[in-house]
Amino acid sequence: MTENQTETESNTDESASRPLEIGGLAGAFGTTDHKKIGRLYIFFGLTGGLLSLILHFLLRLERISIGDTTVLDFGSSNQYFQTWSLSRTSLLFFCVVPLILGLATYLIPLQIGAPSIAFPRASAAAFWAWLIGISIHVVTVFADGGLGIPEPVTQFAQGMDPEATELSILSIAMVVIAILLASITLIATIITQRPQGMTLFELPLFSWSTLVATGIWILTLPVWLGNLMIAWVDFKGDDSLRYGNVENMWDQLSWLWSQPMIFAFAIPVLGIAGEIIPVSANQSQRQYTLQQVGIGALGALSFGAFAQPFFNAEVGNQAVYVVMGLVVVLPVLAFLGGLVDTLVKGTPKVSAHLILALISMLCLLVAAAISALSVSGPALGVIQEIDSDWLGGIINWLKDLQGTVIATSVMEHALIASIIASVAGLYYWSPKIFGNKLNNNVGVLSGLAMFGGLLLSGGSNLINGFLDESESVYMANAYDGIWNQNAVEFVNIIGLIGSILLIGGISLVIFDLITSVILGKGDVDSAENPWNGHTLEWATQSPPPSGNFEEPPIVHSERPLLLSGGTE
Repeated sequence: MTENQTETESNTDESASRPLEIGGLAGAFGTTDHKKIGRLYIFFGLTGGLLSLILHFLLRLERISIGDTTVLDFGSSNQYFQTWSLSRTSLLFFCVVPLILGLATYLIPLQIGAPSIAFPRASAAAFWAWLIGISIHVVTVFADGGLGIPEPVTQFAQGMDPEATELSILSIAMVVIAILLASITLIATIITQRPQGMTLFELPLFSWSTLVATGIWILTLPVWLGNLMIAWVDFKGDDSLRYGNVENMWDQLSWLWSQPMIFAFAIPVLGIAGEIIPVSANQSQRQYTLQQVGIGALGALSFGAFAQPFFNAEVGNQAVYVVMGLVVVLPVLAFLGGLVDTLVKGTPKVSAHLILALISMLCLLVAAAISALSVSGPALGVIQEIDSDWLGGIINWLKDLQGTVIATSVMEHALIASIIASVAGLYYWSPKIFGNKLNNNVGVLSGLAMFGGLLLSGGSNLINGFLDESESVYMANAYDGIWNQNAVEFVNIIGLIGSILLIGGISLVIFDLITSVILGKGDVDSAENPWNGHTLEWATQSPPPSGNFEEPPIVHSERPLLLSGGTE
């Protein structure tokens, strides 16, 4: 699993030392080439994104008529919850994570001048384990499995199949283990295979953001995996009393989709935007070290393994949680400010990837701002303790936001920002990944569609949070105490339109990929370095040959192709 190809006496000549190129299915299934693995991640990540957004549409359709399950009642009153939970697991594990891993697996060895990814067989094993695991999970959820049921009921009375539920738990555990293995290969590549002259402080921002993000994943996902395994062991027992009770499973696992942890899956947004915007401005990134510090700060503020309401119901009011929720907006805002400064000082050229990168940063900033809003009640509660009369009503009103669909709005903005940033990276690096450009106009249209969809979908959840719509929309009591039922239903219609736009946006990307790459309609005339890129991936052919580089590069700056004397 961990062997790299080594040179022997029988293959010392140049022609014989090249790896054997195998095409077709054998080449796809047996490859250890990080470039092929990266393309596979991207392809299936876009497919998973389409699936998760279709589920999102079905949920929105259900929420138009609150308090009544009609669309998702297929003979099982648990179907609503199954669809709701699968929309979240698929959006994260079947879309956002594979898109990030796909870009990182393909590009990081190129960005640091390495001939391959560290542990190439482990990287391939991670991809296939991820694909098999997520496929099994999706099938088992549709087979009445899933990660629990919404409320206490008699044994499996709501159509939940115990064997399918057990397989759902084990398959999603397989997915997490695969993600951890892929993360290890990326970290090992960055740490051990940098070229001469490249320190960690001279890493390209995308590689740096991947290092920070995967580091946080390795620190936190094993905790989530531990929650999952405890639930599975107890679920298998005859006397499951707490953790294995099916109505407790999701509550034990839901912290992964909540703040601050959800921002750990949006860290690469900063890295992708940090690569695209300086190149589009034909300007080196100003205050490069501070940009790295901003990415590191977002990583530190996204560590959420401690924030588990199932075990600590008061965590939402505790100082560490509140401060992290408030401060998370600062590194995003500072990083965006640095990008805007670079853009203003340069000569920007409008392109699809530039527009998409700016949109993704704006979406992430909104996610951080909503996060700060959601914890503002407990934060202002300190004032109430000093003077119980001052701002008392406003503080209590803000405290009531916790547990509403505002939390869903934070999740949507963070994860959709990651998807838009990944699409921006796809349009920026498509000449390097596929050997031709994607259609610029289609890219702009897809970005605007996803941005508009997020404004309507995420914005509707923000408004309904103020109307006291519960985050647990699948529960029978989710709408007890809402301000106005008709207003909530109307706002959910707006959210439904947003979900349609999100589906349209990602469908345009898939259509463009099929047309430009598979059907060969994309521009191939200037694929080598069409944007005058600054980092090492643009110093080799498009797509790169086996081994990536003819000889190991030597670098002297974080932008070796922009500054004179930056590479040898």
